[in-house]
Amino acid sequence: MLAHVDMNSYFASVEQQANPHLRGRPLGVCAYLHNNGCVIAASVEAKKLGVKVGMTLREAREQCPEMAFVQNDPPKYRAVTSRVFAILHELTDKVEHYSIDEAFLDLTGWYRDAAEAAWALGRAKLRIQSEVGEWLRCSVGIASSKFLAKLASDLQKPNGLVILDDTNLDEWLAKLELEDAWGIGKRIRRRLNRLGIFTLLDLKRHPVGNLMRALGKAGWQWHERLHGRDVDRMELVGARPPKSVGHSFCVPRRANDRPGEILAILLRLTERAGRRMRSYGLLTRAMDVQIGFRDPDEAPGMHTSWFHGGDGRSIAFADPADDVFTLADAATRLLASMWQGESVSFLAVTLTDLVPWSGQQVLPLLKGELEGVAYSKHFLANQTRRRETSRAVDKIRDRYGDESIVFASMLGLSTDYAPDRIGFRKTEGLDLLIN
Repeated sequence: MLAHVDMNSYFASVEQQANPHLRGRPLGVCAYLHNNGCVIAASVEAKKLGVKVGMTLREAREQCPEMAFVQNDPPKYRAVTSRVFAILHELTDKVEHYSIDEAFLDLTGWYRDAAEAAWALGRAKLRIQSEVGEWLRCSVGIASSKFLAKLASDLQKPNGLVILDDTNLDEWLAKLELEDAWGIGKRIRRRLNRLGIFTLLDLKRHPVGNLMRALGKAGWQWHERLHGRDVDRMELVGARPPKSVGHSFCVPRRANDRPGEILAILLRLTERAGRRMRSYGLLTRAMDVQIGFRDPDEAPGMHTSWFHGGDGRSIAFADPADDVFTLADAATRLLASMWQGESVSFLAVTLTDLVPWSGQQVLPLLKGELEGVAYSKHFLANQTRRRETSRAVDKIRDRYGDESIVFASMLGLSTDYAPDRIGFRKTEGLDLLIN
């Protein structure tokens, strides 16, 4: 027996909890507070008025003139998620932090039946409101599999609790379109429609052999999911480290007007990626930097050709690296190899081929294009100091904020450039208090 807990209109609800003046009002949380900024979360009130995630701020305001907007605040959301997830961890020892606002719980062996599990989860919903925030709501689904639990949590929003089992499963599936299912998009829907499948109940009842001929292994998986058999593995907390860590930023036109601004933005992205990687206890064997350029003929304010062109280069390290100085040096060299002063529209840094820290002190020499770089004896003698300094900088930023200590070239860099961001599938940075 599994459960899926989905926080409703999460970022917007957290902002309404933090600011009572925003409660009951249509609210949009945006990546950037300008007309072309994207609405990444909308409150329940805004959704009822037709505002959708992905709209620009301008589009959302046209749809709902009385709508309020705030810029996203990742540390706030992480802090609230930590408290919510800590409550969920009291219900079972197997929890998957699926995203910043979702979790799966394996309840097998903890509760006698779905009714007892529903009572426990209903009590957890009340605890979230009383202990974390009265404005926070969540929808809960309980079923025999991960897929059906998530499907159940989507059936009654906001603040619902649904149990899917043999007594009501077909009734619900008959009401749902194919794209209501987690993982079915337009392309798969069109292929299923050609087989005469238009609802999830049609999909459940279709011969599995025909599904496999049309979709391959995925056909068998959909057949199993809709019959309540679990084919989707739980990813328990701490079970698998990330394969890569990265940050990206769409660079505004004005950032190109100040000398040194592009490099400063790239260094901020690199520092954020390195800090996250170190928090996992990992080192990187390779770095990838991507850069996008604007069309030189594009008029200001137009975005029809935002990514006119670009380049991407990688550096491999002879030995795994994690200190901020090595990473910043590699990023700087990669930027210099790709950029000759064009107007930049996009920057991204990704640390790949991650490995755990072994405790050995090694020199992260660069190879590939930059092989043969001569490092001084002073560098060799201070390699341990570089690593220790990087960790000391992390502690200072954890306590006093990201801008408390920076490279000199980043002084004066606007906090709007490459700010802290949080994705819906990102749960790093959570500080759970689990007994």
